[in-house]
Amino acid sequence: MTTIEEAMALLDPKIRKTITNGEGIKIDHQPTPSFGINRALNGGLPFGRQVLVWGSKSSAKSSLCLQTIAMAQKKGKLCAWIDAEMSYSEDWAVKLGVDPEKLLYSQARTINEMVDVSVAFIEAGVDIIVVDSITSLLPAIYFEKGTEDLKALENTKQIGAESRDFSNAWKMINYANNKVKPTLFILISQSRNNISAMYTSQQPSGGQSTKFYSSTVIKLFSSESENQAIKGKIAVGDKLIEEKVGRKIRWELQFSKTSAGFQSGEYDFYFRGDKIGIDGIGDLVDTAEMNGLVNRTGAWYQLDDGTKVQGREAFIEKVREDEELQKKLVEQLNG
Repeated sequence: MTTIEEAMALLDPKIRKTITNGEGIKIDHQPTPSFGINRALNGGLPFGRQVLVWGSKSSAKSSLCLQTIAMAQKKGKLCAWIDAEMSYSEDWAVKLGVDPEKLLYSQARTINEMVDVSVAFIEAGVDIIVVDSITSLLPAIYFEKGTEDLKALENTKQIGAESRDFSNAWKMINYANNKVKPTLFILISQSRNNISAMYTSQQPSGGQSTKFYSSTVIKLFSSESENQAIKGKIAVGDKLIEEKVGRKIRWELQFSKTSAGFQSGEYDFYFRGDKIGIDGIGDLVDTAEMNGLVNRTGAWYQLDDGTKVQGREAFIEKVREDEELQKKLVEQLNG
């Protein structure tokens, strides 16, 4: 039986320089504001990999990524935002904790422009890049044909051209990644209807290659129905009125090369009021309850030390104010 040492000795010296054993190859992770997602991904989104975040409109995909950037900035990470939708709002980003002065910002309208900017950011040593969203990017064929030619190509070669351009894009970006440092490359995509002869399903933009080159695929679900709405008191003049302040967002880890896939959860997302963005503490409480660390009987929540609190919101606020309790729950869940 040939040993590693014997095999290495027989290799061409040029090839030998590029080879090592599999020991010590570790992946760093960037935590998100969702404790449930972090736990499912063994710590967060993996650096050096492509991550796809997709789903229905108003499922707070961009906000999840902006809050993730805010957390990364606090750890000294350099982040970049490629705006294809022309929907970036500095005011909203600031509310979510982003420091816009330390955020690299660029616009891209075509797939090729997105690739050029992304590769430039990667080669410059940027830690996290977000593209919002790939659904808005145009393939090169739109600039090679006239209006009449495009009408003739509609729903035929255009679709194939878009898939081909995206496939080449992910190849080039993956080739550039990890040469300077492992960059976390996040793609945001809207959901599209995939109509077949038998049924209609939803899929992200970019064809199959977008999923294939992504080591992590997260889908977000949101509903505008009343039972998914979160209501709270809003000050209007000298009065307090009850208004919608947020909504429930459901997430699904559809695929992961760095952890077990097919996990799911739910968190509260607030768009107005005292709390803005994903409520990570509420997510921690719900995850602890699902795993039996918190017992709920009716409206009462009880910890293993006998502490009782009435009402979910009251219990979340207790955990929010008690950092030692937060640390204890996190250690128990991750242990």
